[in-house]
Amino acid sequence: MIERPHTQMPVWQKTMQLIHLIYTVSATFPESEKEGLGRKIKNRLTDIPVSIASALGNGIQPGSSAHLRHALEAITEVETLLYVATRVSILRPNEFEQFQDELVAIQQELMSLISRIDKKKR
Repeated sequence: MIERPHTQMPVWQKTMQLIHLIYTVSATFPESEKEGLGRKIKNRLTDIPVSIASALGNGIQPGSSAHLRHALEAITEVETLLYVATRVSILRPNEFEQFQDELVAIQQELMSLISRIDKKKR
């Protein structure tokens, strides 16, 4: 497999690890929610590394910050969907807290990256 620049980024790697964890947990969702809430979570979750790849896959481009901001939006949506899953007793609170901690760490890395990119633009 060809290594791409974005796959070497720790933030992309963390996101891929989180995807694995959430896919594993979502497989335990009740059948009625695998296609509902489970699918929504997975769809938005996979938008995060896709946006990172779009931002950094070919080096930093004029639209890179916008793609990373899209990833930040997806993080907020995933966190909200996971919270809903917790409120309706699909996820345990400790699972939610673990996922939330990971999402916050990814969010902070993306915000730092956006700040560095925006400084280079000036």
